[in-house]
Amino acid sequence: MSADATMLYETLYGFASKDAESDLFGTTAPLAQEAFLRASEGVSVPTIWFEVPLSGPARFDLHVAHDNADLHEHAPFAPDAMDGHGELLNWYASEPREGGGLALAYDAGDGCIDAPAMHVNVNAAEAFDIEGFFAHVGRPKATALYRDFARRLPRGWHIWYFGVHPGRLGAPVRIDCFVDKGLKRMYAADPAKLEEDLRRVGFSVEGPMARRVGTEVAASPLGMELQFDVLSDGTLGRTVGISAKLPLVAASAARLLWEPDGGAARLMEFAVDSHVADARWRRVRDTIFSEAVRDGNILQALYCVPVFAKFRVREDKLLDAKLYLQAGAVSL
Repeated sequence: MSADATMLYETLYGFASKDAESDLFGTTAPLAQEAFLRASEGVSVPTIWFEVPLSGPARFDLHVAHDNADLHEHAPFAPDAMDGHGELLNWYASEPREGGGLALAYDAGDGCIDAPAMHVNVNAAEAFDIEGFFAHVGRPKATALYRDFARRLPRGWHIWYFGVHPGRLGAPVRIDCFVDKGLKRMYAADPAKLEEDLRRVGFSVEGPMARRVGTEVAASPLGMELQFDVLSDGTLGRTVGISAKLPLVAASAARLLWEPDGGAARLMEFAVDSHVADARWRRVRDTIFSEAVRDGNILQALYCVPVFAKFRVREDKLLDAKLYLQAGAVSL
């Protein structure tokens, strides 16, 4: 990766963490930068996601997402490119559809960047080479697991992205679904409907916590997503991720959601009351920025905005809450 790209990453992290590093980011930065270097070899600067827990030691994980057009421009890649994922990149670069995104996700906060997760964003597309993805990540039999899960989707659920976590126990297939606005309103009005749909896809609802968290997210003005791990026998893992999707908007508009009466702030108060967040969420506004910079004849906007708040529920316990900050550069 070029020195310019390295500098841009450092600038993005520097702006995002400037006033909140000790509270939100901790000491993960050097390892996360190493992960970024590995995941960006030979391409332009991708979109970056900082995954920040809202309680416990300050730290973050790193997601590095490449769009189809950028990979296509820089292909072909050597087989050992980007931590040995060159063939996967070449496959995705050859896909006829634009956008979406292929991401490598590193558990930098846990000190491990040697077995990144691999996700592909399909945006509910019906025509996608699912077999190709699983073949190139070494999990050809996972295609059947994916298709079986997709057949069970309730009306109003759409697969947003899916992927594999080779470094985790059981190497599950992760599938994330977004929920239509109309169905989301129904969940807010009738929490039993959410529980019914969770059971329909095969998730074992073991108490009221999934319903409670789901209702809180469904009642918010934000979007709603549900995340599952599909195990090798086709059953679902015992953890469900319930996410509130924040709009990808300009920095000034993003900050409004974190004002005391904003939708994100109200959800954070729920997280604090549920003991999965502490006062650090109030520093999130300090990470939001948009800055215009010129490099020769090129004018870019560097930015960082929160895009997701995720709650994880397992065996009727609310495990934790995390925030996802998206950072990148957009040509003006």
